[in-house]
Amino acid sequence: MNILAYADDIVLLAPSWTGLQHLINTFSQAAQCIDMQCSVNKTVCMSYAPTNRSKIVSHSFPDFTLDGMKLKFVSSFRYLGHFVQNNECDDDDIASEIRNLFVRTNILKIMFHTCSLAVKLILFKCTCTCRPYVFL
Repeated sequence: MNILAYADDIVLLAPSWTGLQHLINTFSQAAQCIDMQCSVNKTVCMSYAPTNRSKIVSHSFPDFTLDGMKLKFVSSFRYLGHFVQNNECDDDDIASEIRNLFVRTNILKIMFHTCSLAVKLILFKCTCTCRPYVFL
């Protein structure tokens, strides 16, 4: 599997520089066929170091290009609302989810301050947790 796509968000994965540049070129040609444009300003590249350090071939890569424009390398990017980091750490994503939980909780607190505790608990479970509350 080397392509992850959801709506207009696409991730290309490849085990080598040449493989990824080939995917980028193929994507560019396919996009032109359907009259679609890719924003070079929003398109980024990220590399992961192998877990076995003896397999590191190079610490830098040539620039990737999309339609003749250079793409920038990043150590972190946001995909479908989640942070992806090249150090395989999810601290930024967890911190973002915690901030979102505080925001949702404060909105509930402000909007439903006159409701009973039972109603507040149901609203909290419905809007602030991963498990939806089931009404029986």
